[in-house]
Amino acid sequence: SKPHPEPLLEAARRLSLLPGQCIYVGDDERDILAGKAAGMQTVAARYGYLGAGADVSSWQADAEVSAPLELLKLL
Repeated sequence: SKPHPEPLLEAARRLSLLPGQCIYVGDDERDILAGKAAGMQTVAARYGYLGAGADVSSWQADAEVSAPLELLKLL
């Protein structure tokens, strides 16, 4: 389970991608930790299942988005 990177690495293998070619989007700090551990770029989603008072900036993701369509700018 997250933050262990193996599920993310398996997804990359199944897509025939290197981890560095992937962007992992998450709405929890453990998602960002898992993405970084897998060697992927990370994006913190400021929407979703965030708990009250979540300090998204402290997660140190490579980028942050407030809406799904903002991801398009990162591709």
